[in-house]
Amino acid sequence: MAFRLKIAALPLAAAILFAGAASAAELRPSTVVSGNTVTLGDLFTDAGDAANVIVADAPAPGAALDISVSRLSLAARRNGIAWRNTTSLTHVTVTRSGVAVPEAEVSAAIASAIAAQTPSLLSTTKLQIDYTTGTSGVQVGEEAERTVKVEQLAFNPRNGAFDAFVRAPANDLSAAPRRVSGRAYPVTDVPVLVRDIAPGDIVRAQDVQWIRLPSDRVSNNIVTTEGGLIGMSPRYPVRTGEPLRMSDMQPPVVVAKGATVDMNYVSGALTLLARGRALQSGAVGDTIDIVNPRSNRTVQGIVEGPNVVRIDTMGGSRIGELKS
Repeated sequence: MAFRLKIAALPLAAAILFAGAASAAELRPSTVVSGNTVTLGDLFTDAGDAANVIVADAPAPGAALDISVSRLSLAARRNGIAWRNTTSLTHVTVTRSGVAVPEAEVSAAIASAIAAQTPSLLSTTKLQIDYTTGTSGVQVGEEAERTVKVEQLAFNPRNGAFDAFVRAPANDLSAAPRRVSGRAYPVTDVPVLVRDIAPGDIVRAQDVQWIRLPSDRVSNNIVTTEGGLIGMSPRYPVRTGEPLRMSDMQPPVVVAKGATVDMNYVSGALTLLARGRALQSGAVGDTIDIVNPRSNRTVQGIVEGPNVVRIDTMGGSRIGELKS
């Protein structure tokens, strides 16, 4: 009788061991993978010898995929994983890790593709790329090259809308193309001031920074070069960050009205120097009137520097005016 009890106890012991195995494996409600596939070991704790069994392709880097629990339960049973759905899960979310391709790289590829497809765009045209989602969101695997290639492109030149499929990395034919969309439009880089400047102040190189504006907002009289600002002085008070018109700026005044100036006249070997009084203010290159205090006669001179003018005249009468 005792022998029979021992025999009967064996199935019960096996059942207890099996129950212990069933409780050992647990299904993760979410997991992160880094490779191209999803395995039972990614999804179950203590998957044992079945850990390397592939159950699905991984999503694109940075993307997520839902896998039904019924599918995973079947795969688990077929591969000897004893598991029970005690938490009533319906799906498992698998996210693939990735690193973002620099947005400048994505935008440059799209801008280049648009330019190649649109002959009306000048070769010097710069395109601003704005994405519908705010960012391109293109990612690659952690060890992959951070490059991108435009596979397909639809572009509407009237409103700038584009829809593109890009592959990342650029040369990885196994990488699924990813869709990005947004708007592309021509832009112009414009120099602006980093501080408020008043008339009489001279703009220095450190006072200038660049901003990018839609080209249709940049009229022909807007300053678009550093040379239009550096060394110049505003006619009116100007504010930080505002695009400036050419008419807003002028060379700095180096001769003030009423100032005593040196008048230089050179003609061949003849050089005459005299002092006069400026009747007008002027910047370098301006022509102003100067009165000779001795003769009380007025001549015109070209401003060459601070309180220095050059007299360009012909004839003895003018020379006499300068001598008098």
